[in-house]
Amino acid sequence: MTIDSRPRQRWLWAGIGLAALASALALIGLHNEVAAGATAGASKAGKVSVVDFAYRPATLKVAKGSQVVFTNAGDLTHTATRAKGFDSGDIDPGESASIRFAKPGTFAYHCTLHPFMRGKVIVE
Repeated sequence: MTIDSRPRQRWLWAGIGLAALASALALIGLHNEVAAGATAGASKAGKVSVVDFAYRPATLKVAKGSQVVFTNAGDLTHTATRAKGFDSGDIDPGESASIRFAKPGTFAYHCTLHPFMRGKVIVE
């Protein structure tokens, strides 16, 4: 009587293949975590809502090159303005304006119609 070793070899090769696949998937997952960690806390786009007399969030963190959309969810016209920097122009209720931040830094801004309203964009 002879014992056929081919089924055992098939299981061995199947196990090796599964182990290689699991290793590859683990490396891909590790790569994605590292890539995500490189920009943790900063996104490529941002949104700021203007509600009542406040920017929400008051401080927004984005990545260099990001576009930030300011949306007026209130009942009065507002702006997002930085002296010698940028000006959204008037943003009427229900309207939006976009500003692209090309350079890293901290950019404080205010509403020219309501100067006590203040916000900040941090660009990494």
